[in-house]
Amino acid sequence: MAERPTYKLRFLDPKKRFPAIPEQPAGRSYGVVWKLFGEDQRESCYVVEFVGKSHVSLLGYVSVSGEVYKVDRPVSEAPLPNDPDMELVLDESDSSIGEIMVREANGAMHACAQTVGSPEGPMREQSDHETWNSTRALPYGEFMASMFLRYVIFADSENAIASTADAGGLDEGMQNVVDKIKLVKLPEPVEVFLGFNTAPLPDAIETLLYRVDHAENPSGIERYAATLMSEIDLPRLRTIAAKSEMSLARIDRSKLFYLNFDRSLLDQDEIDMLLAIECRLNRLSGILERIGAGLAPAASSPSLEGCALFDSWHIAKTTNDVPRLLDTASSDNPWAKPGTVSCQPGGEWDVRTRFARIVEALNVVTRLDYTYRVNVAEGIMLVRFGQSVVDAMPQREYDAQDDAWRELDEDTRAIWGAEHDARVALTLAAACFAAGTCITRCYVQIAAPDSEQGERVVATYFFGRAAYLADCVPVAKDLESMDMDDMSCKRVLEAYESTAPETIEPAEVHARPRDDHRTLPPALRDLLLADTADELEVMEEDDDPYVARVVELREQAKVDRTGAFEGFSRLVEELEAKCAVAELLATGPVQTQFCDNQLVRMVLPVLEEDRSVRILRAPDALYFAQHEICSFYAEQEDFERALPEVRHLYDLARSSMQSHFALINVLARLERFDEIIEVARHGLRIASDRSAIGYLFYRLAFAYWNCDQLDLALACYRLVPRGEESGSSALEEMQGLMNEMGVSEPPTFEEAVETIRKAGLELPPVSAVTNQLADAAVQLVDNGFFFLARGCIFQMWRTMGNDELGSLNRSLG
Repeated sequence: MAERPTYKLRFLDPKKRFPAIPEQPAGRSYGVVWKLFGEDQRESCYVVEFVGKSHVSLLGYVSVSGEVYKVDRPVSEAPLPNDPDMELVLDESDSSIGEIMVREANGAMHACAQTVGSPEGPMREQSDHETWNSTRALPYGEFMASMFLRYVIFADSENAIASTADAGGLDEGMQNVVDKIKLVKLPEPVEVFLGFNTAPLPDAIETLLYRVDHAENPSGIERYAATLMSEIDLPRLRTIAAKSEMSLARIDRSKLFYLNFDRSLLDQDEIDMLLAIECRLNRLSGILERIGAGLAPAASSPSLEGCALFDSWHIAKTTNDVPRLLDTASSDNPWAKPGTVSCQPGGEWDVRTRFARIVEALNVVTRLDYTYRVNVAEGIMLVRFGQSVVDAMPQREYDAQDDAWRELDEDTRAIWGAEHDARVALTLAAACFAAGTCITRCYVQIAAPDSEQGERVVATYFFGRAAYLADCVPVAKDLESMDMDDMSCKRVLEAYESTAPETIEPAEVHARPRDDHRTLPPALRDLLLADTADELEVMEEDDDPYVARVVELREQAKVDRTGAFEGFSRLVEELEAKCAVAELLATGPVQTQFCDNQLVRMVLPVLEEDRSVRILRAPDALYFAQHEICSFYAEQEDFERALPEVRHLYDLARSSMQSHFALINVLARLERFDEIIEVARHGLRIASDRSAIGYLFYRLAFAYWNCDQLDLALACYRLVPRGEESGSSALEEMQGLMNEMGVSEPPTFEEAVETIRKAGLELPPVSAVTNQLADAAVQLVDNGFFFLARGCIFQMWRTMGNDELGSLNRSLG
């Protein structure tokens, strides 16, 4: 097969690109086409390699009867060989299983794989280990084509290398593309992003430029990296770096870089510059992913021009994900059960988390800052994302047809930016419909920064589900082969321009607890120990007269400490009497508790076994006044008299970290270390905040030390999180303890965890707390109590670090 001609694809020709197959040569793209050459009753599909933006070369012909033949021309031009190169042989007694037979060089056929499924339905490979075809079920034609690629084309190394590289039948422009993207083995692997994870960003960029400039024969990828980085104004970047701390993060799921910085310290031009730099890093990363290197040192490289072609394709391919996203609509949702309670299938939690998971994994080279709103009952979604920065678009493009570079002026780059945004909008609409079959309508908005309003909407598109699937999906599949200059997607979307409603969700779902008198569903009543949403309010009214008295007494204490103390004592007596009356009037078992924030209230039920108990909110003024009494005795260093008062404070706020700290501090002054251990262990049962956990482990370590439980003390010191307020003191004290123990090295984190586990301690946040928050979050979202859900989800995000949770939390605001 010395010559392999190419064939031009028309806009609406049916085709499918396969996701990268591990065995395929780097930088290549394969798939199938249907009916490209007219009707053929025997044809299932042709196996092809995509060449450039709009051409294919033929590799195989899949017949409807189970044979696959090597071909380089359509059967209308050249007849099929007498014998197939691959064949599906179904089991005679069970047609749902079969074997893939491949022809060897000597002409004999041998079995290379087992299959499950029938040609009438989806098929996959049956294997003892995971393969590309065992992890996905495909229609017959696509399954046979992908197996043919893996077991025939890619297995034939000579063919794999030369399939199009030696294609004498290519026209001049296509031959040039093949030549430019061809990977050349490097004398030594090169690590393009060397130092970017450790050095300050300006230094990392300047060092990259220095390395390439001083390389004897830099590779194409190095030269292209230098080209992109040399577009950056490094002195200005250093000025910005002095104003705002910067750190570069890598997001594994999307294979994107994310530049962290403080927007509040920068003007919009500076923010735009950083976003353009982030985009350049992601464009470069996209090329490295395309050639199979990722972040590892690249062992081979295309030419400088080939890198530019890959860069342009990476920007143009945004909508390639659309068919794949829509295929995920029926897949399992990993966030369906983050704790012990499953969400409602197709409910608010299910749809919102599916959408967040989809979007967080999108490989979009520009910063995708987005928010979204959902109303499952109405089947509607709205997504808004930030407009691309013009400077993020390429400054020049390589034209393979003319073998020339083309400078892109600012107007052209603005066109690229607008077209890129349109393609992102089309992809986000697919994400909406993929989030749930209940979503029948969606709005996608593009927003630009605005100095007065924060942002302003510059475009709104409306899509109905049926129209999108029928009209937009075929367009999305073909946009990769269309030049950005032509603004093909933006022109298509002009027919979908619309105006979004002011609100998507009903107002009641965002109500604060004090204004929300809805009854909680039974499961939430038991979980949260409350019957209505307003019982979960923790904040006092702004004009509360008792809080005003606390403020007055604090002012009095500056000049008359004893008189203020008496006033605080009377206020405590008065408020305790009011609480006692409320408890007597209750129709069931109740407890009066103070919670200093919403999260503390959500965690409080972990401490209560009786699900019939209801929590009455202790007035803020009662807690503040009691705290002042404790402080009065502590200032007098009368810790014996302070102790009963601080115990009373602790009983009033059993889930508050501040009440735990107050009691521990008094017990420490009295050197009652056994009791410190008890209180600290209780606190660790409900702690979820990193700084609180650190402080409790720190005090627990010192108490264990003084109780001669040295191994436990050392383990607790080791578990104080680094960087927290008590971290430096913990390190210093741990060294002293190690000296006393004659130990030169502290335990590993795992060893410390095992030590406390044997002592009956679970590393916080403990499963009871994480499940409590997760179960509350799921049920609050599904039942439309978004304000209450946000506190739970925010803490879940802080603990777990998943970007999907951050996205979900923003969607509820």
